[in-house]
Amino acid sequence: MTDRPLLAYFSSACVVSWLAWLPRIATQQGWWGWFVPEWWHYAGAAGPITAALFVTYRTEGGEGATELLSQFRMRPAAGWLLFALGSPLVLFAIGAVVARGVTGAWPAFAEVAKTQNLPPLGLPLTLVVHVITFGIGEETGWRGFALPRLQARHDALRATLLLSVGWGLWHVPSFFGNSGFADFGPVDIVGWFIGLVLGAIFLTWLYNSTRGSLMAIVLWHGLFNALVASEAAAGLIAAVMTTGIMVLAIIALIRSGGRNLTGLSRGTGQRRVARAAAQPGTMGGNSTSYVIQSNE
Repeated sequence: MTDRPLLAYFSSACVVSWLAWLPRIATQQGWWGWFVPEWWHYAGAAGPITAALFVTYRTEGGEGATELLSQFRMRPAAGWLLFALGSPLVLFAIGAVVARGVTGAWPAFAEVAKTQNLPPLGLPLTLVVHVITFGIGEETGWRGFALPRLQARHDALRATLLLSVGWGLWHVPSFFGNSGFADFGPVDIVGWFIGLVLGAIFLTWLYNSTRGSLMAIVLWHGLFNALVASEAAAGLIAAVMTTGIMVLAIIALIRSGGRNLTGLSRGTGQRRVARAAAQPGTMGGNSTSYVIQSNE
């Protein structure tokens, strides 16, 4: 664990989440007679945050765990916070306009409060669930723990591609326990993974542009998932929103370059650059410290 904390993190995140998902998979695959509802897959979001805190505490002690969580206190610039909150809403609005043009009718906006695989909780609670699970639960691990450590050794694009491999493997049980993945063929899986990689590039760009603000990442991820998974977005709107993120990721990559993935061009914005510095570890081995720098 002290020698390969990233490997320890990815494997621990998978173990915790896969065990949490196992009861739902058993129901979906007919391995037992008990019914576990589809919303049970939200429990798997505990894997990344649990693994991140566990590995950080074991390798860097309580101070390291505090440093990890301190990224939630890093407030992004107002413009980036507005972008994190506004971009999912804008993408949903574009999807609604496209749906209106294709079908001749506006979507049932009241169904934004209904998520396809959650009980009818109402919009505020549904959003809270997504922010806590796919927001805090996932992003504390993927962007809070793994991404800075990968960027300490690699440029932003390579770090993101490596992260995407682990993130993709983490999702594998979803193909056995989530009805939304049940009919995926080989071509669908390839398309899904390409979308995941481009989504990871977008999130790296947002993370680096906000100087490592998990607040912005969590709010974006939670709001985007709540909207794209709503019954109002089912079908065409969800496809438009997903395509929109892929387009934004490609634009960000072209404009900012793969080295830093920050801001709107090579000369603007800020980034959080993680640099490894060997220090005595609290439980043997070396720990890693990180510094924040800007482009300027």
